[in-house]
Amino acid sequence: MSPIIKQRLSRFRNIFFREKYRFDQGNAFLVFLNFTLLVISLVRQSHGNENMILYYIILGFIGTWILGYFLDKVVRVQDAQEKIAFKRSPIWQENFNHHHNHKSKINEVNKKLEKIEKIVKEIKSEN
Repeated sequence: MSPIIKQRLSRFRNIFFREKYRFDQGNAFLVFLNFTLLVISLVRQSHGNENMILYYIILGFIGTWILGYFLDKVVRVQDAQEKIAFKRSPIWQENFNHHHNHKSKINEVNKKLEKIEKIVKEIKSEN
């Protein structure tokens, strides 16, 4: 495949996923609107007390928040998503390997500096 085609496909992919992200963000907020409209229509169809609509909506939001809190604190959904994304992304793995290599080199330098400090202290104590 020619570099020009690869570049255009890459640009299209980036544009597509940027717009998909925006769509997903908007969709997350539409869930609350849909829930509110569902509660209103159910109360009206069942000939229930229309004064209770506000309470049903508030209870629905509280229930949604509790579920989100449970998924965040107990299930730790974000951590699981990050682990899966890390496993699937060669770029993240490459960056992690670079970070790990740099960290090990820094540790080696620190050990050498500690040895030098010990030698300097020994020399100072002899004088």
